Amino acid sequence: MVEFVVFCIPAVIYLIVQSRRAGSSFAMARQRLGVVWGAPSGYAWAAVLLVPLLVAGWLAIVAIPAEVLDTPGVSVARLTSVAVGVGVVLRAVGEEVLFRGLLGGVFMRRLGFWWGNLLQATLFILPHLLLLAVDLRTWPVIPVQFAAGWLLGWLRHKTGSFVPGAIVHAVANVAAGLIAG
Repeated sequence: MVEFVVFCIPAVIYLIVQSRRAGSSFAMARQRLGVVWGAPSGYAWAAVLLVPLLVAGWLAIVAIPAEVLDTPGVSVARLTSVAVGVGVVLRAVGEEVLFRGLLGGVFMRRLGFWWGNLLQATLFILPHLLLLAVDLRTWPVIPVQFAAGWLLGWLRHKTGSFVPGAIVHAVANVAAGLIAG
């Protein structure tokens, strides 16, 4: 829950600042941030992306030795209760708000799709690098996280919304927790 709030604070500040600018509105700021439902086709694209993300996540998890998955700090992602599951979903949504909604939106508008998406995907893996501090054998997760960040950025660009990506991200994280658990 704390991570969700921390990830969302910059987006809330962005909404407030942008909606108070001359010639702007709250609705315009919301759209720039990607806080819109988007078209049904965006959810279809999200469903298509879910399959390779689930396969890649599964491959990364099975590549990590079992004793590493039992290490404190790594096993946090395991779904041991409903509360942990809710936390996993909220973290995924918070990451989408920050990385695809705010950073991806700003970077892609200013740098274009390719550079902006590459930059947000690179920034997305930075907090995930902390897994390497727990055990270097968690490395298979890092390329998967980068690929997921890039694909979810593409989805955000294609749909104009981070919502379909947030759903895919949450489902993929819950699935990873079930696989690891």
